[in-house]
Amino acid sequence: MLGTKGWPPFQSAYTLSKASLNAYTRIVAKKYPNFCANCICPGFVSTDMTFNAGILTIDEAAENVLRITVFSNGNPSGLFFTSQQVSPF
Repeated sequence: MLGTKGWPPFQSAYTLSKASLNAYTRIVAKKYPNFCANCICPGFVSTDMTFNAGILTIDEAAENVLRITVFSNGNPSGLFFTSQQVSPF
């Protein structure tokens, strides 16, 4: 039923929640220009959620997140990062 309406048939609620979070990040970044707000996908991490099939360890994923959080003032805001690279929404 979901596929016939254009929704992804697998994990549609998860996909929608991530799209909503990305949109809200852009709203926050625009509303508060002195505040740095970005989204990040740390990568395909080996966790219970991925049935331990991920290619990154939890420590490697945490490093990706940490690098994005240590931006100094004046850095871009309202972006989406995949691992450590800026990605289009």
